[in-house]
Amino acid sequence: MGHEPGETAPYSSETYANTHTPWVSGDPLKVDVEGMRDYAKDMLDQRFDLAGRAAHLKELFSMPVEAWNGMVLGEAAFLRSQLLANASELSAYLGNLGETLFNVGSAAQTIADIYGNGDAIGAADLNDVLFAFGDKSVPRPAGLPKGIGQTYEEALRAGAAGVVPPTETSAEWGPATSTVQSPYQSTLTSENVVTGQTREVVTTTIPGTGTTVVTTTVYNSKGGVVSTSSTRTTTSYDATRNQQVKVVTSGDTTTTTTTTYDGKGELTGETAQTSTGGRREVTIDPETGARTETTYNAKGDVTDRIVIGAETEGQPGVQRPLNEKYDPYLNGSL
Repeated sequence: MGHEPGETAPYSSETYANTHTPWVSGDPLKVDVEGMRDYAKDMLDQRFDLAGRAAHLKELFSMPVEAWNGMVLGEAAFLRSQLLANASELSAYLGNLGETLFNVGSAAQTIADIYGNGDAIGAADLNDVLFAFGDKSVPRPAGLPKGIGQTYEEALRAGAAGVVPPTETSAEWGPATSTVQSPYQSTLTSENVVTGQTREVVTTTIPGTGTTVVTTTVYNSKGGVVSTSSTRTTTSYDATRNQQVKVVTSGDTTTTTTTTYDGKGELTGETAQTSTGGRREVTIDPETGARTETTYNAKGDVTDRIVIGAETEGQPGVQRPLNEKYDPYLNGSL
């Protein structure tokens, strides 16, 4: 705001403090190389920690489906789709946050590489920080070793020639964008910066059947279809036997998994049978609580066996589906 002639500015001390910047032309920039390396490692550790913690949010995807499964009101189906969309957005945000931590750590490591010797420290420049964050408008620092200096994206592009395109489940796909078409259908779209391809994952829930169809299509940079696949999952629950049956069909292979619980909702056994003949069984010792997982090939020979001790105190058991006590077909109302 302007002032009348002769009027004293009411916040002159604050204005001076905010505009007085002697550090711009003050002492030379100092770099603690070892400190930068430690900081880079801390950023990488934070990224790994974030990825581990994010894995505990998987219930955000499963709970809405369990709460409103089968024939539900349209409002409930809409709420389910919104919760799933929110979970997808949170997952994408955490993925971007992890990537940011990695980028900041990489920049710190690059600065440490630039000033890895005493001569380079004497030539420290703020432009080197810009270079470390990928700014191509500044010159390459003289102290940076020749083998270092590409961004992650540049390195991928340089090695992309002759490389087989990423599979549908490859980690090279970028963060996904979620779009909800209806209460029963949503789409996740992601891109690959190296190949220019786009991956589209469409999830469709068929009302009243317990069936979900996931169709994954990969398009090239011109919009042509590179590959497409579909997975169909049907889940049912027999309350009289306390058994859940899940049938997953992907391509030419169908896997039927039967999971059995006791009256308290604790897992007592599980069998997974594939159409190709393979089988996997999980048994629980009722006395010790030890869990044995055994895998068989098509000939019935044991190919793998793992024994896991009983869960320690405080670990939750297998929970019954949230919608079970409200489902009239399961509690005998119908």
